[in-house]
Amino acid sequence: MSHLNYRTLLGSCYQMVDVGDEINANYIAFSKKVSVSITSNIADFQGNKKLVESYARIAAINALKLDIVEPHFPQGAAHFFFEAHNDALISHVNASFGSWRSALQALRSFMENTMAAIYYLDHPVEFVKWSAGDFRMSPKEMREYISEHPKLDKLAKELDLKAALDNEYGTLSKAVHGSNMMFRMTTADGKTNIANPSLADLGKWSARERSAVDISITSLVGVLSDHLDGAKMQNLRAALSIAIQSNARAALKKHLDVSIHAP
Repeated sequence: MSHLNYRTLLGSCYQMVDVGDEINANYIAFSKKVSVSITSNIADFQGNKKLVESYARIAAINALKLDIVEPHFPQGAAHFFFEAHNDALISHVNASFGSWRSALQALRSFMENTMAAIYYLDHPVEFVKWSAGDFRMSPKEMREYISEHPKLDKLAKELDLKAALDNEYGTLSKAVHGSNMMFRMTTADGKTNIANPSLADLGKWSARERSAVDISITSLVGVLSDHLDGAKMQNLRAALSIAIQSNARAALKKHLDVSIHAP
């Protein structure tokens, strides 16, 4: 059996198609219209408190990445969290111009990649197998693993972590699959709708982002509590205050001696 190198394969798959002058002109006009619309939407939302708070949560995720994940995680697990950080940023950017379904889809990816970072931090052998295509854990199995993690035992019981993970992941999955009318972007008459700068929709997305970040980062902080307990990493703990809600902050202090004060 002969083997095609990747250049030959790409060349055969991506031959340029002559789309015609009319389609080309329509594409240029469409691109300009979309660019103007997105710029206008961003201007409408600029300075909105919910987006400012979202940016602060992303900054907290970045601080966790820089202070603990980069210096202490094995490369494979670290890259899952790098991708989670990027997912959170993509969600924020999409929300900033009103592309709600895409923003929610990125939030679900943020949860998935944070859970994977936790799992592969504990299982380097499975990461090697995953890299070779010989191992896979479903999102459901990831959620079960985290809710039963020995470091999170008491925390998980107090916060009902399994139900919280399941409920938030399930809600975001409806956006991914378009299985709920509230997450659809198109109009009733079938018109496409790339973005809609609705303050009501911004509020709904903000609630989902706050919840997804809270659950995911609380789980990760619990697993990493040996780096954060007592007086350790005061600046990082201060940065995390915006990302973790009051009930989770209290549970982290009670069960793992991680003190994160209110923002």
